Parts: sequence; structure tokens; C-alpha cells
Amino acid sequence: MSLIVIFCMLLLIMCVLLVTCLNDQLQRLSGYIALLAPVITSIYFLVQLPKVLNGHYINVHIPWMSNLNINLDFRIDGLSLFFSLLISLIGVAVFYYATQYLSKDYDHLPRFYIYLILFMLSMLGIVTSNNLVVLYIFWELTSVASFLLISYWYSKGKSQFGAMQSFVITVFGGLAMLIGFIMIYTITGTFTITSILKHSDEIAHSTLFIPIIIMILIGAFTKSAQFPFHVWLPKAMAAPTPVSAYLHSATMVKAGIFLLLRLTPLLGLSNFYFYVVTFVGLVTMIYGAINAIRQYDLKGILAFSTISQLGMIVSMVGLGSGFAQNSTGALAQSYSLILFAAIFHLMNHALFKGALFMGVGIIDHETGTRDIRKLSGLKKVLPLTHIIMLLSALSMAGIPFLNGFLSKEMFFDGLVHASKLPQFNIVLTIIITSIGVIASIFTLIYALYMIKEVFWGDFEKPEQAPTPVHEPLKFLLPSGIMMLLLPIIFVVPNVFGHFIVLPALRSITVGEKVDKFAPHVSQWHGFNLPLLLSVIVILIGILGALKVNWKRYSAITSEQSISSMYLNTFKQFEHYSGKSIRGLMNNRLNHYIILTLLIFIGIVFYGMIQIGMPKVHLIHVSGFGPLEVITLVVVFIIGIALIFIRQRLTMVILNGIIGYCVTIFFILMKAPDLALTQLVVETITTILFIVSFSRLPNVPRSKVHKRREAIKIGVSLMMAITVVTLVFIAQQSDAMSSISTYYHQAYKLTGGKNIVNAILGDFRALDTLFEGLVLIIAGLGIYTLLNFKDRRGQDERE
Repeated sequence: MSLIVIFCMLLLIMCVLLVTCLNDQLQRLSGYIALLAPVITSIYFLVQLPKVLNGHYINVHIPWMSNLNINLDFRIDGLSLFFSLLISLIGVAVFYYATQYLSKDYDHLPRFYIYLILFMLSMLGIVTSNNLVVLYIFWELTSVASFLLISYWYSKGKSQFGAMQSFVITVFGGLAMLIGFIMIYTITGTFTITSILKHSDEIAHSTLFIPIIIMILIGAFTKSAQFPFHVWLPKAMAAPTPVSAYLHSATMVKAGIFLLLRLTPLLGLSNFYFYVVTFVGLVTMIYGAINAIRQYDLKGILAFSTISQLGMIVSMVGLGSGFAQNSTGALAQSYSLILFAAIFHLMNHALFKGALFMGVGIIDHETGTRDIRKLSGLKKVLPLTHIIMLLSALSMAGIPFLNGFLSKEMFFDGLVHASKLPQFNIVLTIIITSIGVIASIFTLIYALYMIKEVFWGDFEKPEQAPTPVHEPLKFLLPSGIMMLLLPIIFVVPNVFGHFIVLPALRSITVGEKVDKFAPHVSQWHGFNLPLLLSVIVILIGILGALKVNWKRYSAITSEQSISSMYLNTFKQFEHYSGKSIRGLMNNRLNHYIILTLLIFIGIVFYGMIQIGMPKVHLIHVSGFGPLEVITLVVVFIIGIALIFIRQRLTMVILNGIIGYCVTIFFILMKAPDLALTQLVVETITTILFIVSFSRLPNVPRSKVHKRREAIKIGVSLMMAITVVTLVFIAQQSDAMSSISTYYHQAYKLTGGKNIVNAILGDFRALDTLFEGLVLIIAGLGIYTLLNFKDRRGQDERE
């Protein structure tokens, strides 16, 4: 089954959900209908696993804009399959969880699930795209889908602000990324990712290489919430908890990391990329870990936790990017170990973070609050939720016997052995190791702190708890399954490593066969420095979580946080842009027309400077007789008269006469079809003007203002000269062949004997269709304006 068929099935399910809006009973089943989407994609990608494992990649090519090398190219290799499985399988858990979380009576379920499927479809499009432009389209589509999901409860101010902030920041990053893609295209002449990677050396030696890296990193950092672009992620917690669980564990925030991994063979050729990605990731990791402790909201704690964990993964991708420069020998093994750890932790993070968010959703659903200041002793009433969240939190903190411990050990191993890499010395190694250890200590502190405050101690039922607190087993099912995988992966890590992580690593690394460098994940490596660092983290973290009262520190907030800086920047931008637009858009049509014409005249004048002034004496002038001269004099006289006439109706009639004079010119030039068209259009236009003016208030025009009239006349003359000049230039231009040769076969191709009709109805039929739509929209707008006064009066009477 083709990947395109899967995408079409997802769109079909969205259409079915749209139909369910018509029936209340069907709306209640919309969650289970939507659940088919991740189930179908999960089955499809699981079936592809044996093929990809054996190196048989799936490629889909559908021509689109082939001249620009923009085609619907999709590719399923190890990396795309890894992320596709992550998106699909976590999607099954999230979609099912949403059926239990959302109210069937109060929430508009079809709309929610349509947005959620669009979100999943967009992510699958990103990770399977083999064309940069197609990837960008799906990239921005995830921003649109996340905007719709975050603002799902649009009546809440926090939902509106969170959606707007996330949309603005991620779309800004996407535009920067698109600039980087276009730079790559100017060098290679292709948007196909596999072809681009074959031109890595050519791109690396280009003067645009560093700007390309900067633009793409901005896109990846904004999407994956790296410092200082992280501020949108905590605000996105205004979304329903199923959305938060999906967004944080398997979808949007992982898109930036996917992009870094996909382009590592290219971008990793620069040490600039190596250092920036590594240190931005580490700074983000420690920043997120420290700020997680300052939060009262459970989802806020997990949001900064995600920022920290993403920073950790990004730093590992940065360290592993050096593989592009050293694809053989011991250095290649060091780089591949770190990349393996990054991918392995991506999988681990998806599991424990998804389980944590679902646990928080259960707490919020049953108690009516997520504020840790109002929660305590929930272990007694939510014992299974306590177990799920405790094990997930400990896995996130890297405690032994859980999967997070394995990837955290590999992370420490990569940090302490960084001195072996040519880009690092012992001083830098100590610095990055210290940052990683301190951030890990805070990770354990906020993980245990969260569990202690919420579940341990004496139970006090929150005042806003709507019903007796209990935990439905159906509610716990998805998070319980994810929790069970945490110790299972610890016991058999190489099963997951061989079948899921290793194929992804093969798609990133180059040079010698990566299998020889792939690590054998072991639960015990003996007494070594990474183990010592883990022991230090565990001891200090446990003491810090249990002995320190972190509530008093959580009240500390900086007066000028990064989020407020973003907000102030947007407010200033909105103020000055609004002021500028108000100065420009002053509701005076004459000003708009004059400004538009002057810009057009300036562009034409600049073009004439570039190509030279037309040679008027070489222009061929057709013969003309008395009738042409008389018609021209009439047009000239009426044109001058229009400047001085103040009555609207008279102006409309005289303007129509000018149009009829043009019709006479067409007849004299033996163009009856054009004459007929001009006659019909001019008649209809004149009638419409008269009808419109009859509905408008009879306000007399102001007296003549000599200065304003002089400006209007001057601009009109300049425009007339410009148009005539363009005609002269067009007549003497022989740089290109006549367009008429394109239509020599018009009768044979279209069966139309009238060339104008053939052009409008066949060659440019799509243009004609949209022109008709524009007229319909304009007509509806005019009709609305004409009836606005009557409607307003009716409202006032009511």
C-alpha cells in the first residue's frame, strides 16, 4: 500500500468526522472513528519495518512543478520510519486517551479530532518528505494545526495568547528555514533531500554555507523550543491535555530534532554547527531544568521538563554531528555512539513524557486542578496513577532499572569522552560535563518534588473537585501500557535498539558501515566515570528534592523574563506598525490610487533606465482617417471636462462615452469581437455605477482644491505618458518571439474559431474561473455594503 494511499485515508477519515457534525449521536462516536487514523498508520509502518531493516527503502515520486524540482517526493528510510512509528503508536495512545478525557456533552468532538488528525498527518508529511519544499509545506501545516489545537478552547484568554505566540514564533522560524532551503537550491539546483546530501561537499565549500546553517537552525530551534525560542512551549499548555501529551512526546517539538538529524550529514561538515547545536542544547537543558522547579502548574513543570529534555537530545545531536567529518575509525565510533544515544533517548522520552502528561490529565480531570499547592496525598485515592507517574518521573530522571537510565548513561559517556573529539579539549569537556550533571541533578529534583507534593502526605480533597476522586481503568490504559514499557526496555534494550534505533542511525551516518560502530546497550558497564556521575546526581537529587522546600523558590520570578521580552517586543511592533498603517491607510481612495500609480510609474521608469528609452522615430504608425481623428478629439475633450465637472451622474455618463469611443476604435481597427466585449462591459459598468450612486447619500462634492487637483492631473499625465511609453517599448522589442505563435494550433486543439474565446475558455480556463470567483466575491461585498444601512436601521429598531 502506497504512502499516498495512507495520506488519502487520513483525509477521508477527516471528511467522515466532518459529516458526524450533523448528528449528535454520531458526534459521540467521533473519537473512535478518529482512532482508526493512528491505528491504520501504525499497522502500515510496522509492516514496512522488515523491509527497511533489510535496507529496502520505499520511495514515492509524483511530478508536480518539475521545472523547479518541486515534486511530491516521499521516502521511508530508517530515520523516517523511526519517527513515523513514534508519531503513529503514541498517536494510538493519545487518541484513545482523548476519548476518555474530553466531555461528550460539552466539547465539540469532531472539530477536535479533525485538528488532531491534521496534526498527525502534518508530522508524518514532515518525516517522510524527500523534498525540501514539500517538507516546508508540512512544517508550516503543523504550526497551523497546533494553533487550532492550542486555541481549541478559544473562549479562554490563555488559549488565545498561547496559540498566537506559538504560531508567530514557529512560523517565523519556518520562514527562516525556507530561506536556507532556497540557498541550498541556488547551489545545487535541486530540492530533493537525497540529491542534496550527495552535494554536501559542494555546499560546504560555498560562501552561503554558514548562512544556510543559521537559517535552518533558527527553524529547528523555534520548532523544538530551544533557548531563547522556548517561550511558546509553556504557553501552549493551554491546550487540552491530550494535545499536550501528543505535542510533547511525539510530534511538533520533535520536528526540529528530526530536521537536525536528517541534515546532519550536510550541516555537520561545519564546526560552527557542531559548537552552536551542542552548546545551545546544553544551555536549554539546564535552563529548562532550573525553571521547572519554579512552576506551580503540573503541566508547567512538564513543559519546562520537555524544554530541558529536548535540549539534552539536541546537545547529543550536536556532539554526534562530527560524524559527517570523520566517517571512519575510532572517531566515527565515538560520534555514532552519541547519535545512537540521541535517537534512543528520543524513544525513551516519548514514552515517559506521554505517560506523565496523561497522568496529569487524570489528576486534573478528577480533582479539577493542576496546582501543586492545592494537591497532596493523592496516592491514597489515585494509587495506580501514582505508580505510573512515579516510574515515569524516575525514568525521566535517569534512575536505574528504567529505560531513561540507559540513555542518560550514554549521554554522560558522550560528555566525558568529548575530549577525544578534535573539536574539544579538556577544558571544554569539563564545562559541558558540568552543565550536563547540574541539569541532571535539577531534573531529578523537580521529578521527585512533583511526585512528593502531589501524591505523598495527607490527602485533602480540593474544593473544586467536582465528584468523588477515583481513577477509571479505561482512563489509565494508555499511560499504563507506556509505563510498562519503561522497565521492559531496560531489560531488553537491544531488541529496540536493533530493530528501531539502528535503522534510523544508518540513515544519518555516512562512510563505513554503521553496524560495526553501533553500541551494544548494556545495563552494567562496570565502575566508570559516567556511573560515578549518575551516583552523584542521584544522591544530591534525592536530598535536594526531599530536604529543600522548593515552594518558596517557586514564587521568585524575574521582572523581565524572556517571555515578557517577547510580549513587549510584539506590543511595540504592533504599536508602530499600526501607527504606520493608519498613516498610510487613511480611508481616502484618492490617496491609495495616487500612491499605487506613483509606485508603478517608478518601477517602469527604473526599467527604462535599465533597457534604454524607446526609439520613437522607429515606431511604425498605422494609417488613420478623419473618423479616427474626430473620435480622438472627442475623447480628449471629455477627458479634460471630467477634471472640472463636480456632479457624479454627469461624470459617470461622460466616462461611459469615453468607453464607447474606445469601442469605435476597435471597430475601425477591424476587431469586432473586442468591440462587442467593450460595448457590453461599458454598458454594464455604467448601469452599475448609476444604480450604486442612487443608493448612496446625495452628498455634494467639495469645492475645487487647486493643489489637490494639480496633483491629480500631474499624476494622471505621468501615468498616461508611462502607458504610451510601455506601448512603444513593446512594439520595438524583439528580444523574444511573438506570443502569437503559441496559438497557431488553437483551432486544432480547442475547436474554437474565435481566438479570444479559445484563450479564455481553454488555454487560460483556470484564470477565467478564478476571475469569475473574484467577481462573485466582489459582488457579494458590494451587496453587503449596499444593504448595511438598512440592516443597521433594523437593528436599531429592534
